[in-house]
Amino acid sequence: MDEERYLIVVKNKDRTSEIAAYEQLGAYIQVTYRSSSNPYHYYASDVIILNKPVITAITQEQVVFHRNNPLTNVIRVLDFGPRIRVFFRDGTNRVYEAEHVRIDSSGVKSSDALKVMDYWCAISRHIKSGEEQPEMEAFLKREFAKLSFVHPESVLSHYVNGSPVSADFSAQSQPIFPFRYNLSQKTALDQALRSKISIIEGPPGTGKTQTILNILANLAVMQQKKVAVVSGNNAAVQNVRDKLEAEGYPFLVAALGNKENKESFFANLPVADVSGWESELPEAELLSKVQELDSRITRLMELDVEKARLKQQLSAYVLEQKHFENYYAKQDIEPLEKLSFYRETPERMLEFMKDSHLAVRKEKENGLLYKFKLFVKHGFTELKYLKEQGADVILNVQRKFYVLRIEELSGHIDQIEKELKTQSYQPLLEEHQQCSAQLFRHRLHEKYRDLPRVECTSKDYRQSKNFKSFIEYYPIVLSTTHSLRNCVPANDLLDYVIIDESSQVDLVTGALALSCCKRAIIVGDTKQLPQIVSMEIEQAVGNAASAGIDEAYNYFQHNLLSSMLALYGDDIPKVMLKEHYRCHPQIIQFCNQKYYDGDLITFTAEEDTDVPLLIYRTAPGNHLREVTRGEKKGKFNQRELDVIEGEILAGWEEVAAGQSDIGFVTPYRKQVEKAAGQFTDDIESDTIHKYQGREKPIMIMSTVLDQTRSGKMGMKFVNDPCKVNVAVSRAQKKFILVTDHALFRKYGNEIGDLVRYMEYSTLDDNLVESEVVSIFDLLYKEYSDKLHAFRERVKGFNVSKYKSENIMQALLTELLQEPAYSGFTLGNQVVLKNLFVNTDRLENHERRYLQNNASVDFVIYHKLDKTAALAIEVDGFQFHENKPEQKERDRMKNDIFTKYGLILKRFKTNESAEEQKIRELLDAAIVQSG
Repeated sequence: MDEERYLIVVKNKDRTSEIAAYEQLGAYIQVTYRSSSNPYHYYASDVIILNKPVITAITQEQVVFHRNNPLTNVIRVLDFGPRIRVFFRDGTNRVYEAEHVRIDSSGVKSSDALKVMDYWCAISRHIKSGEEQPEMEAFLKREFAKLSFVHPESVLSHYVNGSPVSADFSAQSQPIFPFRYNLSQKTALDQALRSKISIIEGPPGTGKTQTILNILANLAVMQQKKVAVVSGNNAAVQNVRDKLEAEGYPFLVAALGNKENKESFFANLPVADVSGWESELPEAELLSKVQELDSRITRLMELDVEKARLKQQLSAYVLEQKHFENYYAKQDIEPLEKLSFYRETPERMLEFMKDSHLAVRKEKENGLLYKFKLFVKHGFTELKYLKEQGADVILNVQRKFYVLRIEELSGHIDQIEKELKTQSYQPLLEEHQQCSAQLFRHRLHEKYRDLPRVECTSKDYRQSKNFKSFIEYYPIVLSTTHSLRNCVPANDLLDYVIIDESSQVDLVTGALALSCCKRAIIVGDTKQLPQIVSMEIEQAVGNAASAGIDEAYNYFQHNLLSSMLALYGDDIPKVMLKEHYRCHPQIIQFCNQKYYDGDLITFTAEEDTDVPLLIYRTAPGNHLREVTRGEKKGKFNQRELDVIEGEILAGWEEVAAGQSDIGFVTPYRKQVEKAAGQFTDDIESDTIHKYQGREKPIMIMSTVLDQTRSGKMGMKFVNDPCKVNVAVSRAQKKFILVTDHALFRKYGNEIGDLVRYMEYSTLDDNLVESEVVSIFDLLYKEYSDKLHAFRERVKGFNVSKYKSENIMQALLTELLQEPAYSGFTLGNQVVLKNLFVNTDRLENHERRYLQNNASVDFVIYHKLDKTAALAIEVDGFQFHENKPEQKERDRMKNDIFTKYGLILKRFKTNESAEEQKIRELLDAAIVQSG
């Protein structure tokens, strides 16, 4: 029979294609098969005969689902009423019960939503390769082409249609916290469990990963949901994997993503070992215990937060008091032993100062009404002293205010600490975590004790017959945003996706991740660095591509986090994690005050043993250099590196045992390259962009710029709030800023504010004027006072047209006049063919180089036998490092000297400590000759 017209089911099996004819014979149906001339008789109840189907051709914008599982490569569907025949692209077909089959059209239908998808699709064709995919542009283009169908239940459909964010308030399950928690993390979890889309804003050090782990425990284990954790790179998701592995739960995670990650994962599939995890207590009893502890802990947590807030206030007042006492000590003021007030409180001190200020402002300080008010309102009786020494009285009152306010805050803190101790706050927290972990492990034991191991490979795990068991065993999928679609079956949906570091996720790869899930939890921080977007793409795509779409979907203006905030505003559920656990309070308070409106609550302890903030200012001069030619272009500042090496690292006792606790960060890649070549491998050097998500006990930041025109042109790039916020908040115990002596004080509101904050925080004890100078600083308009005397001596040396060579000759001449070096004599502009008479050791191109009258700037000879002890070259930046062809000639000259065993020391005009280096060379030459 024709399968396009008939559907004949015999004893629950589709036999249509096998039947040649059929006939109704009363209570029987006679069926003749193609394979035999003999007819078969069946009870009519055993045969279903359907015809005249409704035919639906499946387009690219449609997908057929059977029992909520997508069917791939479907070309048409024949609806026979109770049964449906589905035809596939490979020529096969299958029959399903109609109640289990549905056809979904793409969730992107409106013209506005289609414009957004077309816009992103156009951009996907131009995105260059990244660290995750060698051929990112082709990969993204291919992945976006598959988005002709967007699942109507997906977050992507919700997002591009701008649909309101829905919430499920029926979700009342008791959350557990096997990884500990705090108040804002608890709120974030509750919101995530209820909302279609939710945002968790995670400033530095506020426990984003901890929050994600608790969300995963509740979703993947307690609610049996299937969850993906993704980010723009592997580092953030690797952190989640490492934490779960460290806690003993590696088997929950499928670390997928690109091809290499998949193969690595399937080569060593984690296996659950849940032996001994069964709880002796019933699950209901554990849940009840967690709930009871939770209600008790919440109030105590609120007290603990209040205590931390009060400590922040106390620290601020103590610092203010130090500054005030510093000022007070410099004034000729007679201190008042006792102030005549009814009741001495901080508020009364403030009221008194306010009343006094208003009286002076209105010129009524000598009036009877004012004096009467002071007596009646404040009980103040020192009226004669006030008249004669009004300013001194106010200063004494202000001094008393600080004493009283600090006593008051200290008293509140002590009261809270006593209550927390009385209520056994810390033991309750530990008990709550233990109960949560016990319940968590019990659920895992119940699930995995009889669950068979996964038997599939990286090539077939996504097949429908395998994926259900795979995702049941590994309910948490780790991937990058752009690879997630390749980790799950086509058009299938996970329950949740958690997108970490979302401020660094662009809208194109973010859309790919959102297409794979029913709900999304967006984790990130708008005050940290966004993704890097190539403006070349904008030029290639053109402005017309974004015409008519909502600005919130603009690829070049937004990352995924900022896009969600721009689209939904206050209508999207959003929680900011406020409790901070990483940095020394004085370090994070800069970020808190400058970028987070004072909302962060510091839970780290203040240590009085060390200065957490240090500024090193380089000596005056133009120390910035910019390589504009060659392959590796960029700005760098050698002087700042020399300051770090010579003054910070060299004299630092606490890093003598190793420097792995030190991180070096800078806005410029070129400065990172120079630092990596100069510092030890233990010091991790990287750009601020690359350091996001990392931390170190000690962080050193180099700003690179100076007051030259090139330096001022770089201000917008360096003086960026997100960069400064990230750089400072990487430091746990100490942050050191190495910067120009004046530039940012004059022009930089971000770095300038940081400098002002650092100066204020420790009464200038943290400010170091660098002693590192160079004789070549005399080439600049500004230079250190230390060079004034030497500058006068240089004036007598004019043997070269280059001022830098005259400066070096002056230094060499002075040194060789010292008794210790009287055995040497100096020659300048020495021709190499006279220095190396025998050229047998040289290659042909090196001989040609010598014959072209190549010379060296200076040669120091032994006086007695006229043999060369060492040679010196002065290298100006523009002529040498910024000139690739000259760099090649310099390398050849270096090779020639090496072949003859003669030292050639190059002194770059942007380096430092020339006198010390020359003395070391001369001392070594004396030892060698002796």
